[in-house]
Amino acid sequence: MSIIALLLSILMPALGRARKEAVLIKDATRIRGIHSGWITWAAGHNGRYPTPGYVNREGDMKGRGAEDRLLNTTDNVHSLCVMENIYDVDRLICDSEPNPNVFVYSNYDYGARDIQDDTYWDENLNVDLQAGGEGGHVSYASIPLIGERKRKEWANSGSSEFPILANRGPMFGEWVDHSMTYEIHGEGKTWIGNVCWQDNHMSLEETFNPISSIYRTSEGHVQDNMFNIDCVSGFCHFWGADSWLVLVSELQPGGDLYEYQLQPTLEWDDE
Repeated sequence: MSIIALLLSILMPALGRARKEAVLIKDATRIRGIHSGWITWAAGHNGRYPTPGYVNREGDMKGRGAEDRLLNTTDNVHSLCVMENIYDVDRLICDSEPNPNVFVYSNYDYGARDIQDDTYWDENLNVDLQAGGEGGHVSYASIPLIGERKRKEWANSGSSEFPILANRGPMFGEWVDHSMTYEIHGEGKTWIGNVCWQDNHMSLEETFNPISSIYRTSEGHVQDNMFNIDCVSGFCHFWGADSWLVLVSELQPGGDLYEYQLQPTLEWDDE
């Protein structure tokens, strides 16, 4: 009995570590697969990643009209991809998802597409993380499709130093005592996440400022926080070209002050 107990005391921590490594590897494969799907889409769409506003354009004539930029939310991007069989709904949820309001959308309606009715995906796939909300069906954060980052990076010609998709982080990339996002891979103690870069390689990070993530402008450069808005000049705004990984549930016009920009509604676990 004592020998068995000794062996168990040696093996159990090793088994725990092996299980954790397996979850991390599976999660990295899942994230990379999503990005690979975007690259596949881009090959047939002028190098552009899936963009709902270019599929369902302004007006009611398929393939004509200006981009409907208000449709370019995180949930619409993924719902379009599911409808086009680029990946399925299971791929959108991390196996170690800690938020009970985030779950696989198992009732995706592939029959929702009706071109005559100007409907191209199931609009009930959501990214609502909050208790009492509609539920969230995506575990991973990606760049909001607004501003310079969309123009430069939402394409298969983006920079290999640019993170495009990752396990989501805490609000605006701030280190806090506790965040639900710490429970994804960090055992509740710290943020640890898989990050997919524009050249489709993966890295496991324990910081919001990966060494290779740098925001460069004509005025200089700063180390880029993946989950926050970074700037060089001291004037920070939503529409720069820095990496910024979030979930966006809605886009609205920026108003008179920012006539040509969009204001995103952001989803965080710990609001």
